[in-house]
Amino acid sequence: MVIRVLPASKGGIYSNAGSSHFLVNYLEHEAREERQQEQAPAGDSMPGRAIFFDQQREDIRAEEVQERIDGNVQGVQKGKPMFHSLVISPSQDELRHLNDDPDKLKAYTRQVMENYAANFTQKRKESLMSNSLVWYATIHRSRHYSGLDDAVQTGQVQARQRKKGEQTHIHVIVSARDRTMSRSLHPDAGSSQFNYKTWLQKNYKDFEQAFGCKITVTEKQHQERLEKQIARLDRLGLSLDRERMMTVGRQHAYSTDFWKGMSQIERGVKHGSIFTANQAYDRLNAATEPKAKNARHQRDDSRAFQSYEPGKRTQSERARNHQPLMAKLVAPVGEKPKRDSTAPPEPRPLTGKEAKPELTKSTKKQEVKPGRTDLSPLISALRFESVPETGAQARSQDDDYQRRIKRRR
Repeated sequence: MVIRVLPASKGGIYSNAGSSHFLVNYLEHEAREERQQEQAPAGDSMPGRAIFFDQQREDIRAEEVQERIDGNVQGVQKGKPMFHSLVISPSQDELRHLNDDPDKLKAYTRQVMENYAANFTQKRKESLMSNSLVWYATIHRSRHYSGLDDAVQTGQVQARQRKKGEQTHIHVIVSARDRTMSRSLHPDAGSSQFNYKTWLQKNYKDFEQAFGCKITVTEKQHQERLEKQIARLDRLGLSLDRERMMTVGRQHAYSTDFWKGMSQIERGVKHGSIFTANQAYDRLNAATEPKAKNARHQRDDSRAFQSYEPGKRTQSERARNHQPLMAKLVAPVGEKPKRDSTAPPEPRPLTGKEAKPELTKSTKKQEVKPGRTDLSPLISALRFESVPETGAQARSQDDDYQRRIKRRR
């Protein structure tokens, strides 16, 4: 099973910077060529065009698809995609397990799009459902060789020749805005908005639970994928050692980081930042090596293993021992201060013969009587003698003299 979102940079008919006219026409044309010409219903002058489906309906015409996708673009930022293209490609074993049943493929496509909507997470935003999206899909039952395939370039087959075996796959076109056109939905915006790996794992799990078929990727499938990518790099002018790349792939068990590294190499070759094999190998090593902890985790580790120095207080201890001055001044009378955990332990009370002598009446009265809190620092802090007097209070020397007399009283 291969499920992926085609990159916006793919170009051609998959260009999503403007209208969906070319992509919708291509999907409709391919599907119309494959399926047998059905008898057109009364009043339908263009038979075989209702080949799309969505979450609830089937037999949707291409004109409606283009109209709904192109009309759902209000609020799209300048330079952002108008829509996205998805491909769902079951393996030949999985297609045989499903008996190539179109109803099962449609049901699974609807579940994939349900997971697609639910996987968009934004703060203070409600979770989405498939009905919140504007999407349409169609089933293609064949694939054809293109002029870029190795078999065509070596003369083994001709361009546009049909590939052998079961090649059924599903194309999905989904708007980059939700149905209310209030949220942007870009699966390539990063894991903070769309977690690609979580989406794939949920799709694989649902396929296994729904059809009782566990999705597995064999070593041969990994090698075929890698060979295709190496061939594309070779056409771009970068020759890599096939055996070395296969060895690196096996060492890393064809992990996600390995394939990310290969994609980075391909983008670097296209953009001109990678033009030698050694640069490609370095980029692949950087992508597959273990990720170092960030600075925050390194600080936490250093604090956890910090050695204790006698007589030296840490910042947390100083903050714990610090009490604001105003809190000390206005403490309730007679309330005992809280014990400081960092202070030395108090001496244990004496018992038996070591007990204290009997207290006198005067000392008892002093203990019972609560101690007074010195409020003079607080009172002095609340005085406003330094504030200059303005307005009618300081218009004449007589008024100033009268105020001084009142203060002395």
